[in-house]
Amino acid sequence: MFYGYDFIKPSDYIYKCFYSNIESIAEKKIRADDDITDILILGGSVISPGYLNLEPRLNALLNKHYKGTKKVAIYNVAAPAHTSLDNLLKYDLLRNQHFDLVIYYEAINDLHAGNISDKLFRADYSHIKWYSDIYILLAHPEIDISVIPYVVDKAFRAIKDKIQHKTYLGQYGSDLTVSASAGSYKSINSYHQNLSRIITIAHSRKESLLLMSYASCFPLNVTLTGKQSDMQYFAGCKFATPVTMWGKAEYVKAGIAKHNKILKNQVKKHDLAFMDMENALPQEPALFCDVCHLSEAGAQRFAKELASYIISKKILD
Repeated sequence: MFYGYDFIKPSDYIYKCFYSNIESIAEKKIRADDDITDILILGGSVISPGYLNLEPRLNALLNKHYKGTKKVAIYNVAAPAHTSLDNLLKYDLLRNQHFDLVIYYEAINDLHAGNISDKLFRADYSHIKWYSDIYILLAHPEIDISVIPYVVDKAFRAIKDKIQHKTYLGQYGSDLTVSASAGSYKSINSYHQNLSRIITIAHSRKESLLLMSYASCFPLNVTLTGKQSDMQYFAGCKFATPVTMWGKAEYVKAGIAKHNKILKNQVKKHDLAFMDMENALPQEPALFCDVCHLSEAGAQRFAKELASYIISKKILD
């Protein structure tokens, strides 16, 4: 290894540095012609391993119903801060695998991308350093044969950025001095495009896709500021994320609603399976650690609602 790059296969840097949670899955042979029902979960931190414990909860509920008549394997590649673009890229990178069902649950993280001036915003999110670096790497498929074009490109980009005093948005957090305001949703079209591409990939691979509306909790008659005092309005979890991670509260609330509308429109357009988690999960503070992350009670309710939908709609049959 050299600065995280593998000497034999430097292209694996996409896994080592950016998407480590799909590396082991990419190396597997997940097939369509076996007796295992393989489920892929795409999303952000809310359903990522370690937060919701969705895989073991969902696995237990499904196994209880099928009573050994159906083998289910769940692969959860959701991760903190991952946007629709990250989920698109991860899904594309898993092109050699076949999943019987792909579950998508994410509608808040893209809002972070809008917290930059109109002049600096880029629809492909390259104004965020994380994605800019990914694009450079993916632009060089020859990297396993020769790293020189990649190294030159990366060095040239760094020099150009320094000369131009390039300002990038970080992957986490928001500078509220340039935070997007309600009425300015620069990432909406990007979210729509990325989701559309995920749907296209699923169709091309003949993989079933289940979209879910996004549940959130914005307490009535409360102005959330992102300060510690906000936590009094939620379940009192050990870990919680301030709403300002994504922007001002009114912007985040309205942005989630806009993303949910896009999800529902895509469901109608492509006749997709749709689980309305937004309405299935009550907006009760006891179920939420913050505006989107769930308490233990919320996590249990989430898994039960999802399993119930999958079973009642015979999604896996």
